[in-house]
Amino acid sequence: MKILVCYDGSESSLRAIGKAQHLINDCGIKEVTLIHAYTEHSRGPISKDKFAAPTTLLDKLKESEKKDWLEKQEILEEFAGKFERSGAKTNIRIEHGHPAKVIIKEAESGEYDLVILGRRGRGGLKNMVMGSVSNSVVQGTNVSVLVVK
Repeated sequence: MKILVCYDGSESSLRAIGKAQHLINDCGIKEVTLIHAYTEHSRGPISKDKFAAPTTLLDKLKESEKKDWLEKQEILEEFAGKFERSGAKTNIRIEHGHPAKVIIKEAESGEYDLVILGRRGRGGLKNMVMGSVSNSVVQGTNVSVLVVK
């Protein structure tokens, strides 16, 4: 069985990681991909003469994104090590793009048997207007999805 486990830094995604660990231990999962999807930071204020963010701000944003990427890579490597010690071959993917779209694309193209992700539980008007990643993934893929609260 091959599973895709989604991580976004939230408490519910940590519970999804824990659920994946249980499945690896209890069901003998042999292949796991850990995925984190991110979007670019806001470009900040525009300069008056060029209608673009000042170069120094862009450089700081790029530096911040690189730092965020490295932090996520380190966290995912730690989880991957635990999964591998339990006998599961583990891959790490950090992708730029809207999280739901990235997850759906990977789920469909990677021939996974199961996607595991957390549910932040925003609910209410925010969920109606913006939609939720977990709901979008459930609706957008033919792969089975386990949503962890």
